[in-house]
Amino acid sequence: MDLFSERKNLSASIEDIVEAAQISRGTFYKYFSSLDDAFVALGREVTDQMTIDILPVYDVLTDPVQRISTGMRLFLTRALIDRRWAGFVVRAELIPHESVLLEYIYGDLRIGAAQAQLDFSDLQAAADSVMGATVEGMRTIMLDRTTDAFAYIDDVIRITLRGVGVPKQKAESANAFSRTYLASQADAVARGWSLPR
Repeated sequence: MDLFSERKNLSASIEDIVEAAQISRGTFYKYFSSLDDAFVALGREVTDQMTIDILPVYDVLTDPVQRISTGMRLFLTRALIDRRWAGFVVRAELIPHESVLLEYIYGDLRIGAAQAQLDFSDLQAAADSVMGATVEGMRTIMLDRTTDAFAYIDDVIRITLRGVGVPKQKAESANAFSRTYLASQADAVARGWSLPR
């Protein structure tokens, strides 16, 4: 994760990995058939751990629009706090196609559509929209491409909610909810995250 969280290390090799991890090449191949396999496994572990870490404040919510807003805000805020973690997670090839994170995104979207709070025709496209906006938002934050990260986070969430069919007033309300709610839960969130070593 240390090697691949920095943009200058995009071409790291298995040799770089085994040296940094202080393991033999044979040990690496005992668990992974390629560098890509190792990346996918670590990508899944990192995103799944983040999802599990946020469950105490996220999974108590019942409104699917508030859940989407809160989940996005948690990931985007973590990118502000933990650049090493964000630098690793935003590598597109590391976002797993099956993960705990995606199960929750799909679930929230399905429930929101069933309750007529969301309006989209394709579940995969809606999930890609939420995930894509979150990952690109994290990249923008990590690379300091915005002058006001907090306003930017609000905009990313608002635009994404509107894109999956949330009416304007409900999108504004869910955005305000997640901002206030997470401010009140800051200590619990920080304790739950596996912070950088």
